[in-house]
Amino acid sequence: MSFPWANTLLLVFLALELVSGFFGLTSGSEDRAIHMQLHRIAGYGILITLLWKTVNVIRSMKWPRSGTARTASITLSVLLIVCLATGIVWSLVGPYSWWIFSGVSWHIYVGAAIVPLLMWHIWYMIRGFPIGFWADRRLFLRTTGAFVVGLVAWQASEGVARAADLSGQHRRFTGSYKARDFSGNDFPRVSWLNDSPQPIDVNTWRLRVFGTVNRELELTYAVLTDKSETTATLDCTGGWHSTQRWSGVALRDVLEELEPSDTARSVIVRSVTGYYRKFSLGAARDFLLATHVTEETLSHGHGYPLRLVAPGRRGFEWVKWVTEIEFSETPHWWQPPLPIQ
Repeated sequence: MSFPWANTLLLVFLALELVSGFFGLTSGSEDRAIHMQLHRIAGYGILITLLWKTVNVIRSMKWPRSGTARTASITLSVLLIVCLATGIVWSLVGPYSWWIFSGVSWHIYVGAAIVPLLMWHIWYMIRGFPIGFWADRRLFLRTTGAFVVGLVAWQASEGVARAADLSGQHRRFTGSYKARDFSGNDFPRVSWLNDSPQPIDVNTWRLRVFGTVNRELELTYAVLTDKSETTATLDCTGGWHSTQRWSGVALRDVLEELEPSDTARSVIVRSVTGYYRKFSLGAARDFLLATHVTEETLSHGHGYPLRLVAPGRRGFEWVKWVTEIEFSETPHWWQPPLPIQ
C-alpha cells in the first residue's frame, strides 16, 4: 500500500481514546459526560479498524522487518485487544473483577501500558511521511467515516444491552455501577495508592486550618458534627458509585470564618497520611467536611473522623482522614492531575 490507512486511523483513534479516557477518569460531573461518550465511540472505531488492520498484518508478515519492530507491533496489538475486550465486557455484561482489581481498573492499567508502545509506533510509522499526507482529503474522509461507524456501533451496543436486559444498561455515565445507596458505612472501602493509617484518636485529633489566612484555627471534632447536610454520589474510578446523605460542616463556613487573604488562590485538603488534593476557592465552597454518612458516624475505613465530600468529583478527590486545610497562593491546577503521593 502507498499509505498505511489502517495504521493512521488506529493512531488517530488511540490518541482520542487516551485523551478522552483521561478526562473521563478525572471528571465526575455529568456536564462532562461527552468525554466518556467520545471514549466509547473511539473504542468501537478502533474495533472496526482492527478488522481492516488484520489484512495489513497478515500481509506484513511477508515483508522484511526488524525483530524489535515486529515484536513491539505484536505486543501493541495484543495489549490493544485486551484493553478493548476488558472495556466492552465491563460496559455490556456488567461489573467483574480479576485478582484484586476490577475489570475497569484492568482496562485503565492496560491502556496506560499501551502509551509508551504507542509513542514508539507513531514515530516508527510516520517518520517518513510528508507533511501534506496529514492534510489529505481521503484521510479526512476515512477518519470521519470510521468515527460515524463507531458512533453507530456504540449506539447499537447500547440497544443490545437494553434488549437483552444486560447489566451494562444500568451503569452511570462514567461507566460505574451502583454499589448500595443510603446504606451508612455499608458501601465499598477503597483508598488511592492503598493508604491505610492507624485508627485516629478523636480526643487528641484536631483539624488545623492555616496558610494565607488572617488567622489560623484548630478545630475539635465536637464543633464539626451535624452542622450541615448534603446528598452526594461518590463515584470511584474502580467502577462503582454510591449515593449517601453526608453531614458535618460546610467548607464555605470555614472559609467565611477565616477570611482568606487577598493572595489566597486555592485550598488544599490534606489527609493524616500526607495525601492531598487542591481546589479553587470557588469550587471548595460547594464541599462538605463530613463526620457522618446516612445517620452513621463514619467508620475508620471511610475516613473517620473527617472526610471531604466533593460533589461532581471522582472518588480520589474525596480526601479521607482529613487533618489539615491549607490556603495557598498557588492556583488549584498546580498539582498532578492524578495523585502520585
